Amino acid sequence: MIRHAACLLATLALCACSTLGTSSVDDAGEVPKAVALAREDLAAGRTEQALERMRDARELEGLSIEARDEVELLLERSAEQRISELSRADADPADLAQLLDYDLPQQLSVAAGLAAARGFAAQDEPYEAFRTLRDLETKFPLHHGRAEAGAILIDVGLRLARSGGGFWVWTDRADSFAVLEFLVLTYPGEKRCDEAFFELATMYEQDEEYAMAIQRHEELLLAHVESPLSSASQARIPHLRMIAIDSPDYDRRELLRARRELEDWLAKHAGHELEREVQLDYADCLQRLVQSDLGIASFYRRIDRPFGARYHAARALETARVSTSPTLIARADAFLAGLPQVSELPGEQRTPSDSQFSHDSTELREALERQRPQTERPKDAQP
Repeated sequence: MIRHAACLLATLALCACSTLGTSSVDDAGEVPKAVALAREDLAAGRTEQALERMRDARELEGLSIEARDEVELLLERSAEQRISELSRADADPADLAQLLDYDLPQQLSVAAGLAAARGFAAQDEPYEAFRTLRDLETKFPLHHGRAEAGAILIDVGLRLARSGGGFWVWTDRADSFAVLEFLVLTYPGEKRCDEAFFELATMYEQDEEYAMAIQRHEELLLAHVESPLSSASQARIPHLRMIAIDSPDYDRRELLRARRELEDWLAKHAGHELEREVQLDYADCLQRLVQSDLGIASFYRRIDRPFGARYHAARALETARVSTSPTLIARADAFLAGLPQVSELPGEQRTPSDSQFSHDSTELREALERQRPQTERPKDAQP
C-alpha cells in the first residue's frame, strides 16, 4: 500500500511538471508558446511562473515589434497579479522587495516597493522597510509614492528611536539615526517630517552633538514653519547655544545671538507653556553677558586701562538692569563705583571692542574664569 501511494505521488508530480512546463524561454521561436503558457499560469494563479516566463522572453533578441509588445503587456499583467498576491498579510514582504530587481515599469516597481515596506513594518522589521524604500528611491528618484514612503519611514524611524530597550536598544538607536537622517534629507517637506527633525535634534542633544542638534531644529523651522513643534524648536536653539559654550569668555557672539533669539521668542509666545523655561534661559544668558563684561573690565583694570575697564563695567551694569536681578545689579554697580573716573579720550578709543585685547591672554582667561557664575540659572533673576 505504501509503495502504491509513493508511486501515485511521483506520477502526480511528473504530471504537474509536464503541465507547468519550464518557465525558461531560450529562443525567439519559443515566445508564442511561452505567452500561451504564461496565460495558463495566470489563469491558474501561478503568478511567479508567468512573470518568470515573460522576463525571459523580454530578454531575447530578434522579437518582432508585435511579439515584444505582447510580451511587455503580459509581463505587466503578471507583475500586477504577483504584487496583489504578495500583498496579503501572510505573504513574505521579501518576495515583494525582490521585484525591485525585475526592471519593471516605474509604477509597478513603486507599488511593489511600497507594499514590501508596509509588509516589513507590519511584521516588525522596521530596518528592512527602510532599506526597501531607500533602494526604491535610488532606482526612481522623486517617484510618485514619496508621500506614502515618508509616512512609513517616520513610523519605523520613531519606532526604532523610541525602542523600549532590551539587548538591541543601541542597535535600534543607531538604525533610527540612519532612517530619520535619510528621511529628513530625502523628504524634508513631507507630512510629519517635522517630527523626524525634532527627534533627531533630541537624540543629537543627548549625545552632546549640539551643533547638529541646532542644525536639525533650524531645518525644522525652515521646512515646517507652521508645525506645532516649531515653537519648541525655536526655544531650544538658544538653549543649546549656551550649553555648547564652554570657554571662559563665553563666546560673546554666540551669547548675543542667543539673547536676540530668546527675546524674539518671548515677544512672540507670551503665555506659552514653555515661557518659564525660556525666561530662565534668558536670565542665564544675561547673567553670562554680565559676567563676561565684568571679567573683561577686571582685566582692563589689572593692565591699567581705565577707560576700557569703565566701558565694560558700564555695559555690565546696563545688562544687569535688563535682567532685573538685584544681585547682578549690585555687583556690577559696585564694580563700576570702585573704578577711578577717567577723562575723555580720543574718539577712536571711546568704545573699545572686545577684540582689542587678547582672548588667549592667561591673565584675561583667569579674570574671566573668576567671574564665571556658580549656577547656570540665578535663582533671584526675574527677566
